[in-house]
Amino acid sequence: MTLVSQYRPIIIQATNPSDSKVLASYAEYWKIPWRTKADPDEQHTVFTTGNQIATTRHATIIVSPTGKRAAETIARDHGLTLNSNEASIALSAARDVEVSLKTNVYEFSGPNLDPILRSGDWSILSKIRGTEIHLLSIDLVGEYVRRISRGFEDKPSRRFWLATKLPFSYQTIPRFVRDRSFRASEGAGQITEDKLGPVECLRTIFLASLVLSSGPVPRIAFWKRGKSYALAVTHDVETKEGLERGAPRLIAIERNLGIRSTWNVPSGRYPLPAGSLDLLAENGEVGAHDTAHDGRLIFLGSEAKVRRLQDCKQGLERLTGQEVRGFRSPLLQHNSDLASATSKAGYSYDSSCPSWEILSPTSLRPHGVGTVFPFEIAETLEIPVSLPQDHQLIRVARLEPSAAVDTWARLSKWIRGLGGLCILLVHPDYELAMEENVHEYRRLLENFTSDPQCNIMTLGEIADWWRHRGRAHWGSIDGCLTIVSPDGTANLEAELVTGYGTDGFTSEILS
Repeated sequence: MTLVSQYRPIIIQATNPSDSKVLASYAEYWKIPWRTKADPDEQHTVFTTGNQIATTRHATIIVSPTGKRAAETIARDHGLTLNSNEASIALSAARDVEVSLKTNVYEFSGPNLDPILRSGDWSILSKIRGTEIHLLSIDLVGEYVRRISRGFEDKPSRRFWLATKLPFSYQTIPRFVRDRSFRASEGAGQITEDKLGPVECLRTIFLASLVLSSGPVPRIAFWKRGKSYALAVTHDVETKEGLERGAPRLIAIERNLGIRSTWNVPSGRYPLPAGSLDLLAENGEVGAHDTAHDGRLIFLGSEAKVRRLQDCKQGLERLTGQEVRGFRSPLLQHNSDLASATSKAGYSYDSSCPSWEILSPTSLRPHGVGTVFPFEIAETLEIPVSLPQDHQLIRVARLEPSAAVDTWARLSKWIRGLGGLCILLVHPDYELAMEENVHEYRRLLENFTSDPQCNIMTLGEIADWWRHRGRAHWGSIDGCLTIVSPDGTANLEAELVTGYGTDGFTSEILS
């Protein structure tokens, strides 16, 4: 049993319920001990979006302004000067691992203001001298909503909408024509680590502010005891050829390396006779990938989406004799209505939104939510596709398979440094499943299987673990903190974040 005897309670007190929900999501991401009210006479830290002033000697205050007007009010009330600019900020999350984003910076300045946390020339966290009031120059609430909630809405372009109105499926268009239509002019040069995780920069600011203003903070580690990051290998089986020829080649490699993967299959796009999915189910899990895979799912009404997703789920369950728990939309289409339909149709998770991709076939622009961790949205658990899929690297960015594997290795190293989740999407219909390229697929997977710190799971197992961690919380026994969970705590690892500096966070394992 882990006991933490010395800690400072963290209180979330925003100016409205929606702001409180976002701040709570930061706290729950890190799984730190927090609540909404302080006990009388206890030393505590308040994280707020309002212009609160400590009324007792017991409180440390951290204020994150919600927009320019709120920042102006804070500056006026404290006799400070405010400069507002759009800027790129970068911080260390760990040794040799940097997180960054471009955002509005509301920089406060004045003779009684001491900088605590900086990014280049920008002051990110400052303390008002002679008080316990700390001011953030970043709108953690508004920026989180913009990145996650708005980034989740991938609005179809008129060009794509017109394509779905044709009397035939887009799949009947020759592949070389489709591939030429979905190429990015800048190619692979756009694929950089900072695009995958700007939300991780916001989360770093949240925890760093607490540690720098209040001292050590206990948290529950992201993954199972002894593991520092995770991988799920996934496949979207678009064609009968991919099912019959490509899938067995990939499975042979995965089986040899001890990997069980997730196979997302459309239930009505090509014939699926009895036994056709047995190999997939025996060597991993089967997920749903729509019925027709015709690109039209996102245009359906809410009820029609639910019915179509239910039909897909039930059809695949009849074929496999197993529960189909997860869904991935064709073309990685994503919005809140589709995610809600996924939940209503009985799926336990969705994995349809990328962290970031060069070009969405639906909106014809870059798309993604900017995080490499699961999150709740529209009543479902979203597991983002954190690594660019093979289609984006090989066909959009025009990389050779060997160069694509090198890119995956580089990006996964960055995710590993964050303690994040690598979601790999490889189609059995595409280049890596060809006989001449399967050695590159093996090389890709060996990057992970050779690393004892990597926790390799299916998407369903990831969903189970993330919910297990989510149900855990910090309780108190005789004035000491301990992890409490209805599912048991054997695999949960407690850490004490002891500091933050140029090499990111420092921490020690408590259990």
